[in-house]
Amino acid sequence: MASSSSAKKVARVAAKSGSGSSANKQANWMFPVAIAVIFALGVGVVVYARSENGGGSDNSVKPRARLSEGEPFDHWHAAFSISVCGEEQPPPTDAEADVLGIHSHGDGLAHIHPFATRASGENATMKRYFDQIGLKVTDDGFETAAGKTYKEGETACGGKPGELVLAHWKDATTASTKAPDKIIRSDFAGVRFTEDLGAYTLSFAEKGTKDIPAPSASAQIETLGAEDGGTTPGNAPTAGDEVPVDPNGGGSTTLPGGGVPEGSTPEGSTPEGSTPEGSTPEGTTATTAAAGG
Repeated sequence: MASSSSAKKVARVAAKSGSGSSANKQANWMFPVAIAVIFALGVGVVVYARSENGGGSDNSVKPRARLSEGEPFDHWHAAFSISVCGEEQPPPTDAEADVLGIHSHGDGLAHIHPFATRASGENATMKRYFDQIGLKVTDDGFETAAGKTYKEGETACGGKPGELVLAHWKDATTASTKAPDKIIRSDFAGVRFTEDLGAYTLSFAEKGTKDIPAPSASAQIETLGAEDGGTTPGNAPTAGDEVPVDPNGGGSTTLPGGGVPEGSTPEGSTPEGSTPEGSTPEGTTATTAAAGG
């Protein structure tokens, strides 16, 4: 009996020893695998962050972002206006701090000099500008930062149904003398800024109208753009031009010598969406939301 009992004890010890050995082996190979997974995740996060902030994406398509000193970049301007039933609204202003480099000074222009690749090239879209000025735009209407709403099927012009379109002129300096080069009827947020000194009118007007006014700032686009150094040959920053301290959107400074600091609103400008007290665009039947504003 003693021999049998001893044999059983030996067997139990051997079994435990084998089990412990397997567990140790499993732990030994799981540890480096876990380290590898953590490393891969870390690299992925860094790559994604660099891409989002402009360090890891292509920057060859204009308008190019200013990512580092000495690298080529673009500083564009586009005249932009909102027209309701043929009447131009007050020029829009920024609704929040600009961290991407597409914004307004309240001067009737969209200022386009990206700080990051998520706002440059193919990503330099109307959506970036709409978000910056607090404008919510769909295919059938829009809501201003002040809460005024104009929508197809609800808002009329002169008692007739209205529709929303985006008119585009490639040359703002001659826009007031000719018809738009293109009328866009959908996906307004996806429209790209494709050239310097272009012009755009977001128009809610009588359905089918072809008489869309060019932005009033179009004729002065070169003068207005030059106030912040944007038209300097070669895009070199000059006195009065703002340059980002951190290309990824972490602050900026204005070079000495004057000019309009980025993000400032010219004296006497009116915030977008506001209307002089008691005034309403002629012939406009506002929605309930607009009438309540």
